[in-house]
Amino acid sequence: MQDDTLTGTDSSVDIATKENLEKLSQIGENLLKKPVSRVNLENGLFEPLKNGETNEQALTRLVKK
Repeated sequence: MQDDTLTGTDSSVDIATKENLEKLSQIGENLLKKPVSRVNLENGLFEPLKNGETNEQALTRLVKK
């Protein structure tokens, strides 16, 4: 689960304002909905896996194990 688009206060966990914590929580929720991806070692880019599983589904499956 990687999101290289975070910048400024969105990328900082050191700013503990209510607004920033709510924003970080929303970012986390959005990451859970994204497809599981891995780095393509040939081009360095994140690519979704072909099984269509979301990060949330993968974490749930892991917890059940």
